[in-house]
Amino acid sequence: MASTQPDVLAAAPGPSSRWTAGRIVSVVVGAVLALMSVGALAGGGAALWADQTQRQDGYLTAHTGAISTSGYAVTSDSVELPGGPADWPATSVLGRVRIRVTPANPARPVFVGVAPAGAARSYLAGARYATLTGFASGHSIYVLHDGTAVPRNPGTAGIWVTQVSGAGTQTLIWPARDGNWMLVVMNADASAGVAVSAEAGATVPALTGVAIGLLAGGVILLAVAVALIAVPVRRAGR
Repeated sequence: MASTQPDVLAAAPGPSSRWTAGRIVSVVVGAVLALMSVGALAGGGAALWADQTQRQDGYLTAHTGAISTSGYAVTSDSVELPGGPADWPATSVLGRVRIRVTPANPARPVFVGVAPAGAARSYLAGARYATLTGFASGHSIYVLHDGTAVPRNPGTAGIWVTQVSGAGTQTLIWPARDGNWMLVVMNADASAGVAVSAEAGATVPALTGVAIGLLAGGVILLAVAVALIAVPVRRAGR
Protein backbone atom coordinates (compact mmCIF):
# COMPACT_ATOMS: atom_id res chain seq x y z
CA MET A 1 0.00 0.00 0.00
CA ALA A 2 1.32 3.41 -0.91
CA SER A 3 2.08 5.68 2.00
CA THR A 4 -0.35 8.56 2.42
CA GLN A 5 2.10 10.68 4.47
CA PRO A 6 3.01 13.98 2.76
CA ASP A 7 6.54 14.46 1.58
CA VAL A 8 8.68 16.47 4.01
CA LEU A 9 10.97 18.95 2.34
CA ALA A 10 14.14 19.95 4.22
CA ALA A 11 14.47 23.74 4.54
CA ALA A 12 17.52 25.09 2.83
CA PRO A 13 19.88 26.81 5.28
CA GLY A 14 19.83 30.63 5.02
CA PRO A 15 22.97 32.53 4.20
CA SER A 16 25.13 33.10 7.28
CA SER A 17 26.05 36.69 8.10
CA ARG A 18 29.51 37.62 6.89
CA TRP A 19 29.70 40.49 9.41
CA THR A 20 30.91 38.77 12.53
CA ALA A 21 31.27 40.57 15.85
CA GLY A 22 35.03 40.69 15.41
CA ARG A 23 34.78 42.35 12.00
CA ILE A 24 32.30 44.93 13.26
CA VAL A 25 34.54 45.79 16.22
CA SER A 26 37.52 46.09 13.87
CA VAL A 27 35.71 48.59 11.64
CA VAL A 28 34.49 50.66 14.61
CA VAL A 29 37.98 50.81 16.13
CA GLY A 30 39.41 51.70 12.72
CA ALA A 31 36.93 54.57 12.35
CA VAL A 32 37.88 55.94 15.77
CA LEU A 33 41.58 55.76 14.95
CA ALA A 34 40.93 57.47 11.62
CA LEU A 35 39.31 60.41 13.44
CA MET A 36 42.23 60.55 15.87
CA SER A 37 44.68 60.56 12.95
CA VAL A 38 42.88 63.54 11.38
CA GLY A 39 43.28 65.50 14.63
CA ALA A 40 46.95 64.57 14.95
CA LEU A 41 47.72 65.46 11.32
CA ALA A 42 45.87 68.78 11.62
CA GLY A 43 47.66 69.64 14.86
CA GLY A 44 51.04 68.67 13.45
CA GLY A 45 50.43 70.66 10.28
CA ALA A 46 49.41 73.74 12.27
CA ALA A 47 52.43 73.45 14.54
CA LEU A 48 54.78 73.02 11.59
CA TRP A 49 53.19 76.01 9.80
CA ALA A 50 53.62 78.19 12.89
CA ASP A 51 57.20 77.01 13.34
CA GLN A 52 58.14 77.78 9.74
CA THR A 53 56.18 80.99 9.05
CA GLN A 54 55.25 82.75 12.28
CA ARG A 55 58.61 83.21 13.94
CA GLN A 56 60.13 86.66 14.31
CA ASP A 57 63.84 86.65 15.09
CA GLY A 58 63.41 83.10 16.39
CA TYR A 59 60.38 83.93 18.59
CA LEU A 60 56.76 82.92 18.18
CA THR A 61 55.07 86.22 18.98
CA ALA A 62 51.55 87.14 20.07
CA HIS A 63 50.57 90.81 19.69
CA THR A 64 48.68 91.48 22.91
CA GLY A 65 47.83 95.13 22.13
CA ALA A 66 47.19 98.12 24.39
CA ILE A 67 46.98 97.72 28.17
CA SER A 68 46.32 100.46 30.69
CA THR A 69 45.14 101.22 34.21
CA SER A 70 44.59 104.26 36.37
CA GLY A 71 46.40 102.39 39.12
CA TYR A 72 50.08 101.84 39.74
CA ALA A 73 50.71 98.63 37.81
CA VAL A 74 49.40 96.12 35.31
CA THR A 75 50.29 92.53 36.10
CA SER A 76 49.81 89.20 34.38
CA ASP A 77 48.03 86.31 36.02
CA SER A 78 50.42 84.14 37.98
CA VAL A 79 51.99 81.58 35.66
CA GLU A 80 52.88 78.17 37.07
CA LEU A 81 55.72 76.46 35.20
CA PRO A 82 56.21 72.90 36.50
CA GLY A 83 59.71 71.56 36.76
CA GLY A 84 61.12 68.16 35.97
CA PRO A 85 64.18 66.44 34.53
CA ALA A 86 66.43 68.97 32.80
CA ASP A 87 63.94 71.74 33.75
CA TRP A 88 61.28 70.25 31.47
CA PRO A 89 58.91 71.68 30.36
CA ALA A 90 59.71 75.29 31.25
CA THR A 91 63.08 75.45 29.51
CA SER A 92 62.57 72.76 26.88
CA VAL A 93 59.11 73.89 25.79
CA LEU A 94 59.05 77.67 26.28
CA GLY A 95 62.76 78.38 26.00
CA ARG A 96 63.33 82.13 26.29
CA VAL A 97 60.37 84.44 26.84
CA ARG A 98 60.46 87.91 25.28
CA ILE A 99 58.22 90.79 26.38
CA ARG A 100 58.23 94.08 24.45
CA VAL A 101 56.54 97.07 26.06
CA THR A 102 56.13 100.50 24.47
CA PRO A 103 54.75 103.35 26.62
CA ALA A 104 51.93 105.43 25.13
CA ASN A 105 53.96 108.49 26.10
CA PRO A 106 57.48 107.93 24.69
CA ALA A 107 58.94 110.44 27.12
CA ARG A 108 57.63 108.57 30.16
CA PRO A 109 60.02 105.78 31.27
CA VAL A 110 58.43 102.40 31.82
CA PHE A 111 59.44 99.45 34.02
CA VAL A 112 58.97 95.76 33.20
CA GLY A 113 59.89 92.97 35.59
CA VAL A 114 59.34 89.28 36.32
CA ALA A 115 59.13 88.19 39.94
CA PRO A 116 57.86 85.22 41.94
CA ALA A 117 54.10 85.66 42.10
CA GLY A 118 53.99 85.78 45.89
CA ALA A 119 56.70 88.45 46.06
CA ALA A 120 54.95 90.55 43.39
CA ARG A 121 51.64 90.41 45.27
CA SER A 122 53.36 91.42 48.51
CA TYR A 123 55.07 94.33 46.76
CA LEU A 124 51.73 95.61 45.40
CA ALA A 125 49.69 94.79 48.51
CA GLY A 126 47.35 97.64 49.42
CA ALA A 127 47.99 99.50 46.15
CA ARG A 128 45.57 100.03 43.28
CA TYR A 129 46.52 97.92 40.25
CA ALA A 130 45.04 95.72 37.52
CA THR A 131 45.65 92.08 36.57
CA LEU A 132 45.35 91.38 32.84
CA THR A 133 43.38 88.16 32.33
CA GLY A 134 42.82 88.17 28.56
CA PHE A 135 41.45 89.91 25.48
CA ALA A 136 37.99 89.89 23.90
CA SER A 137 37.03 91.66 20.67
CA GLY A 138 40.23 93.65 20.79
CA HIS A 139 39.65 94.86 24.36
CA SER A 140 41.72 94.03 27.42
CA ILE A 141 40.04 92.24 30.32
CA TYR A 142 41.23 93.02 33.84
CA VAL A 143 40.66 92.10 37.45
CA LEU A 144 40.95 95.33 39.43
CA HIS A 145 42.56 95.50 42.87
CA ASP A 146 41.65 98.54 44.92
CA GLY A 147 43.83 100.18 47.52
CA THR A 148 45.34 103.42 48.80
CA ALA A 149 48.99 102.45 49.32
CA VAL A 150 51.72 103.83 47.06
CA PRO A 151 54.30 101.19 46.06
CA ARG A 152 57.96 102.09 46.34
CA ASN A 153 60.09 102.56 43.23
CA PRO A 154 60.10 99.20 41.40
CA GLY A 155 63.79 99.44 40.60
CA THR A 156 64.61 99.21 44.31
CA ALA A 157 62.11 96.47 45.23
CA GLY A 158 64.70 93.69 45.05
CA ILE A 159 62.21 91.00 44.04
CA TRP A 160 62.83 90.70 40.31
CA VAL A 161 64.55 87.78 38.59
CA THR A 162 64.88 89.99 35.52
CA GLN A 163 63.92 93.60 34.81
CA VAL A 164 64.28 96.43 32.28
CA SER A 165 63.32 100.10 32.44
CA GLY A 166 63.70 103.28 30.46
CA ALA A 167 62.06 105.55 27.89
CA GLY A 168 60.77 104.14 24.61
CA THR A 169 60.30 100.46 23.81
CA GLN A 170 61.72 98.12 26.44
CA THR A 171 62.52 94.48 25.66
CA LEU A 172 62.71 91.97 28.48
CA ILE A 173 64.15 88.50 27.77
CA TRP A 174 63.78 85.81 30.41
CA PRO A 175 64.99 82.19 30.22
CA ALA A 176 61.86 80.44 31.54
CA ARG A 177 62.30 78.13 34.50
CA ASP A 178 60.04 76.26 36.86
CA GLY A 179 58.16 78.21 39.50
CA ASN A 180 55.16 80.49 39.92
CA TRP A 181 55.80 83.80 38.19
CA MET A 182 54.18 87.17 37.54
CA LEU A 183 54.96 89.89 35.00
CA VAL A 184 54.61 93.47 36.27
CA VAL A 185 54.48 96.64 34.14
CA MET A 186 54.71 100.03 35.85
CA ASN A 187 55.90 103.55 35.31
CA ALA A 188 59.58 103.63 36.23
CA ASP A 189 58.94 106.26 38.93
CA ALA A 190 56.07 104.22 40.44
CA SER A 191 53.51 106.89 39.54
CA ALA A 192 49.88 106.02 38.84
CA GLY A 193 48.39 105.82 35.35
CA VAL A 194 50.05 103.11 33.26
CA ALA A 195 49.40 103.02 29.49
CA VAL A 196 51.47 100.85 27.16
CA SER A 197 51.26 98.51 24.21
CA ALA A 198 52.84 95.10 24.54
CA GLU A 199 53.64 91.89 22.78
CA ALA A 200 54.80 88.55 24.15
CA GLY A 201 56.74 85.74 22.53
CA ALA A 202 58.80 82.65 23.24
CA THR A 203 61.36 80.62 21.34
CA VAL A 204 59.46 77.32 21.95
CA PRO A 205 62.40 75.07 20.95
CA ALA A 206 60.28 71.90 21.23
CA LEU A 207 57.73 73.03 18.63
CA THR A 208 59.49 71.41 15.66
CA GLY A 209 59.73 68.09 17.48
CA VAL A 210 56.09 68.31 18.55
CA ALA A 211 55.01 69.00 14.96
CA ILE A 212 57.01 66.09 13.56
CA GLY A 213 55.78 63.78 16.31
CA LEU A 214 52.13 64.67 15.66
CA LEU A 215 52.54 64.20 11.91
CA ALA A 216 54.29 60.84 12.33
CA GLY A 217 51.72 59.69 14.87
CA GLY A 218 48.91 60.77 12.56
CA VAL A 219 50.35 58.78 9.66
CA ILE A 220 50.76 55.67 11.82
CA LEU A 221 47.22 55.96 13.20
CA LEU A 222 45.85 56.41 9.69
CA ALA A 223 47.70 53.34 8.40
CA VAL A 224 46.38 51.20 11.27
CA ALA A 225 42.87 52.58 10.74
CA VAL A 226 42.92 51.72 7.03
CA ALA A 227 44.03 48.17 7.82
CA LEU A 228 41.38 47.69 10.51
CA ILE A 229 38.65 48.85 8.13
CA ALA A 230 39.81 47.41 4.80
CA VAL A 231 40.60 43.84 5.91
CA PRO A 232 37.18 42.98 7.42
CA VAL A 233 35.34 44.76 4.59
CA ARG A 234 37.25 42.74 2.01
CA ARG A 235 36.73 39.45 3.84
CA ALA A 236 33.02 40.13 4.37
CA GLY A 237 32.64 40.83 0.66
CA ARG A 238 34.04 37.49 -0.47
